[in-house]
Amino acid sequence: MSLFVKRVVMVILGIVGAFAVWPCLLIIQYFQMSFSGYFMFSLFQGLAFGCVFGAIFGSFEGIVVSSRPKAVRGLIFGALAGLAAGAIGVIAGQSFLFYFADIIYSKFPNISGIGIIFANGVGWVIIGVFVAMIEGFRARSIRKICVGLAGGIVGGLIGGATLQTLLFIYPSNRIALLAGLVLFGFSLSFFYSFFENRFSLGSIKLLNGPLKNKEYHLAKQRMSIGSGDTCDIVLKGYRDIDILHAYITVKKNRVSIVCSGNTNSMKVNDEAKKEASLRREDVFSIGNAKFMYGIFS
Repeated sequence: MSLFVKRVVMVILGIVGAFAVWPCLLIIQYFQMSFSGYFMFSLFQGLAFGCVFGAIFGSFEGIVVSSRPKAVRGLIFGALAGLAAGAIGVIAGQSFLFYFADIIYSKFPNISGIGIIFANGVGWVIIGVFVAMIEGFRARSIRKICVGLAGGIVGGLIGGATLQTLLFIYPSNRIALLAGLVLFGFSLSFFYSFFENRFSLGSIKLLNGPLKNKEYHLAKQRMSIGSGDTCDIVLKGYRDIDILHAYITVKKNRVSIVCSGNTNSMKVNDEAKKEASLRREDVFSIGNAKFMYGIFS
């Protein structure tokens, strides 16, 4: 999977998330009168939204590295974290709305509709930011957290404003809700992948074997490589690969690769190494898996 295909897949998953959460929100809306108040109604919508999109973002890395156990663990972690993100987003959005509602209506009566759209959109932005940062928290990566923060702010702001505008113009319209959710999912996943590329210090590409041409962003200070499902780069179907074989480290814009143990084998440009700095177009081998380091699109 090339990095371009990875970005396309992520956008598709964002849209899939929109279709998955749509019936959940319709069910909640159907029982709206059963809720004790608007806050509880909004809270359940936020929980459903956060849970579904959190699961999508949490499982994405596992899908990329072709590791089903990692994808499942990420899905569970993302769903639980998404519930928290949904609750935080709704509470913050409602607090903003209640605080500024009187000011908007009293001082700006001609643009009160725009003000309410903005106020309600704040909640969606916050949910988007937290959801986009889920993978960074799971991986304990400052760089990935920054990717999620930037992508969540831009994608959440654009997607949230679009969603709220459609709901304001076409209230209780199911198709408008779906269209808004699709645009939100597209915007959030697109800008996450956009900033992931910008924050990356390059990438590595597999040159052979069953995962040939698969590419990986270097978006963490330390990335593990091995046959184990907990590794950042999972090498299934390759020979002579230990469960945890090597690490790629990034320090002060310097990329290095180091074996995880004294018995592990590695070659860099056909020379046996235990540790080496990597330059663009360097080729290194772990077991019979061969990689190239560089910047790929």
